[in-house]
Amino acid sequence: MIKQDVYDEVQGLEPLCQEICHTLWNHPELSGNERESANFLRKILSEEGFTIENNEHLEHAFIAEYGKGKPVIAILGEYDALPGLSQKADIKKEMVSEDGVGHGCGHHMLGAAAIAIKRFLEKGKQKGTVRFYGCPEEELLSGKVKMAYYHMFDGCDAAVSWHPSDTNMAHDQAYLANASAHFYFHGVSSHAAFAPEQGRSALDAVELMSVGANYLREHVIDRTRIHYSTDSGGFAPNIVPDQASAWYFVRAPHMKDVKSTMERLKKVAQGAAMMTETTVDIEMGCGCCELSTNEAFADLAYANLIEADGPKYTKEELRFAKELQKTVEQGIIEKGKNLHQVYDEAMILGVSPRDKWKEAELSASSDTGDVSRIMPTCLFTTACWPIGCSPHTWQATASGGTSIGDKGALYASKVAAGIVYFAVLLLLHNEIVEKLARRCFDIVPQFPAPVNGKGCFCPPIWTFFLQNQLRALLFYGIICGRAFNDRDRFRNKLRGAPLCKIRS
Repeated sequence: MIKQDVYDEVQGLEPLCQEICHTLWNHPELSGNERESANFLRKILSEEGFTIENNEHLEHAFIAEYGKGKPVIAILGEYDALPGLSQKADIKKEMVSEDGVGHGCGHHMLGAAAIAIKRFLEKGKQKGTVRFYGCPEEELLSGKVKMAYYHMFDGCDAAVSWHPSDTNMAHDQAYLANASAHFYFHGVSSHAAFAPEQGRSALDAVELMSVGANYLREHVIDRTRIHYSTDSGGFAPNIVPDQASAWYFVRAPHMKDVKSTMERLKKVAQGAAMMTETTVDIEMGCGCCELSTNEAFADLAYANLIEADGPKYTKEELRFAKELQKTVEQGIIEKGKNLHQVYDEAMILGVSPRDKWKEAELSASSDTGDVSRIMPTCLFTTACWPIGCSPHTWQATASGGTSIGDKGALYASKVAAGIVYFAVLLLLHNEIVEKLARRCFDIVPQFPAPVNGKGCFCPPIWTFFLQNQLRALLFYGIICGRAFNDRDRFRNKLRGAPLCKIRS
C-alpha cells in the first residue's frame, strides 16, 4: 500500500465522516457533559474493530486502539461544544436550541482519520498501533490534563492533532499557556437606600477588580491575554449584594509568564477586597501548558497538506461562504485575505506557505499543550469556514454544519493518515532511524521528569522524551539535521519522499 492508497481509503470513508460530523453537530454537549457524543464515537470505533478502554475517573474520556507493536501513534479527538453558540447552518444568525449550545469551535469534526489508519495497518499487514483518544472538556482546558494525570497517554510515541480554521496551515508554534481562577467576594447585605452605610458590596469589589485588571494589561509581556466573566452580582438593585464572583483566564506564551501574571492578578483581587471591606476566596481552576511543536514534525504535516489535495468547492458552497463572510467586519476579512493572498474567493483554495504561521500565531490555548510535553505532537489546521471568520462565533457553527465543514474534516483526516503512514514506515528503515537517534542522544542531554507539584501549573505529565527511536527522530530531528550540517536534506528525508513509494 502506497500513500495514495491511504488517501483513497480516507476518501472512501466520506459518508462515515459526514455521519460523525452531523451527528455530533446536531447533538452538541457542553464540557463535562459529553455523554452522548463520547458513546456515539465509542460505538462507531468499536464496530470498526477498535478495542475501547475507558477510565474509571473520567466518564467521557476513552482510548480506541487498533494494531500491535511500535510505533504507537495517538490521534487526538474532541467533542465538546460551547454555550450561546447554537446556530442553524444558515447565513442568518438564528439559534436551533433553547439551551443555546452549539459547535462553534468545530470539535464535532475531529474524528475519522483513525479508521483509515486502522485499515492501512490491516490491509498492509504493518506493525504499529493507532490510538484514537476521545478527549472531553477541551473548552475548559482540562480534559487532556486529567487524562495525562491518570496516565492515559502512557506508551505513545507521537501524537497528531488538527483543528478547524479558516486556512490550511502547518504550525511550528501555537497555543498559549493558560490558567483560570474564580474569585469569590463576600460582603454584607443591607437596604441600598435605607441603610447603605451598613452594606459592604461584593459587586463593588468585582468591579474594582476589573478596573485593576484593565490597568494590569498595560504591564504584561506581549501576547498575554487577561479576560473574564462575572458569575453573579446580586439579585436586586435595592439590596447591597453580599456575594459576587468573577471567572478569569490568563494566557501567555509560557507557563512561567502565566504564573507571574496570575500572582499579580491575585493581588489586584485582594486590593479590591481591601478597598470595599469585603473578603475574597480564590479558587484556582485547571491550567494547561503552551504547545511544544517541532519543525521536523511540522514539515511532515506541511508535505501531507500538499500531497493530500485539498477540497474542491462547488459554486453553491462558495456562494454560501461569501454570504456568510459578509456578516463579519470587513477589516477583519481584508486582513485575512491579505494574509493568505486570496482575494477573489471566500474560501482558501490551497495551502498557506510554510512560514505563514509566524503571521497568524494562535492566541488561543488548548490542553493539547500538555500532550506535547509527553510526546512529539503535530498540529495543523484545515479550512472549515470562510477566511476571516473566527472560532467561537455563530458563523463558525453555521459553516461547520454544512458540506464546507465536512470537506475540511475529510481533508484533515487524509493529512493525519498520511503523517501516520510515514511514521509507521519508519520502522522499515531501522538503520537510518538508529543512526539519527544515536546522534540525537549524543547531542541532546537526557531530561529527567520534573518533580510533580500541586495545582494546575505542574501537572504530572512529563515523561522521558528520548526513550525510543521515533521520538528521537521526530522531536529532535532539526537538531540532528543541524548537527549533520545538512538540514535541508534531512527535512526532505523526513518528508518521506523516497519512502512513500515503498509497498508493504
